[in-house]
Amino acid sequence: MKKAVKTFFALAAISLALCSCSDSGSSGSDGDSGTENRVLDLRIQNGGVARWIENSASGNYEAHTDLVSVTAESDGMHFTIKNPANLAGSDEKYKKGCNWIGVYRLENIGGEEIQTTLAVVDKSPFSTGAESISFVYPLCEAGEQYKFKVQIEPAKGEGESLVRENGYCHQLTLTAKGGIGDINYSNLKNGEWAFASYSDNKATVWLENVIPPQDSVVKNVGTYIDIFYGNKEWKDKETDWYCLYENPSAVEKNVSFELKNDFGLQSIQKYSSTFFAQYSFTFEVPNCPELYQWRTATLESDLVSIN
Repeated sequence: MKKAVKTFFALAAISLALCSCSDSGSSGSDGDSGTENRVLDLRIQNGGVARWIENSASGNYEAHTDLVSVTAESDGMHFTIKNPANLAGSDEKYKKGCNWIGVYRLENIGGEEIQTTLAVVDKSPFSTGAESISFVYPLCEAGEQYKFKVQIEPAKGEGESLVRENGYCHQLTLTAKGGIGDINYSNLKNGEWAFASYSDNKATVWLENVIPPQDSVVKNVGTYIDIFYGNKEWKDKETDWYCLYENPSAVEKNVSFELKNDFGLQSIQKYSSTFFAQYSFTFEVPNCPELYQWRTATLESDLVSIN
């Protein structure tokens, strides 16, 4: 039954309410709270112009593991990822290729290290037996230190469940020499930008005061929303993914939609008495075809009771 409802958003009549809100006084680097015009600005900073460093200041401009090598250059971080099937003791499933490769940026925000921008490598690059793949990660600013987590998941067979913990995770830290700019997450807080509520048999999820990464250096920006039922503890399979709502045409600072009782809400209630939503924006970076999709940091709503 759960599988059957995963595509209900494509069939449901979704009501989008796009609210107007002034951009005046907004700044993603503003750490103040409680101000009326405070926003989370996810646009690419640094004007989208690459910086060239003639004489590099002192810093660590390379990082390596047994599978991943990164070197900082003027246009961004140059990644090379080796085929894990060739690594001694590698999981046999890697010989069929990779299910997924993601490059996360790890940032310390509010004293907690979280995953922010995610870049997803196109398709399964090692399905043909290639020795390695290379690409440039351009969302960087000169002089700033970057910590990456590279997640490499093995291919899964037909009917097999994906266990993400079985994938390789490599962490690398180095200093950028340049790039096209970055996203400022310094005032990111869970529960402050994404919301959900239930009242009078109506469940609504919405986003407030978030500027999506629309900029001259990115394209094809879309709204990406996952709905989960259950609690946020992720224990004993009480929490699970319910459905995905993705709409490239609904890219606004304020977006809301209702889970209709005869579609999603009623079905969720069969599994749990609570639900929550996770939002992110997807986009593409031109001239970077190996990285076919990028996602901003995940914004999560509070847990909502639907009884």
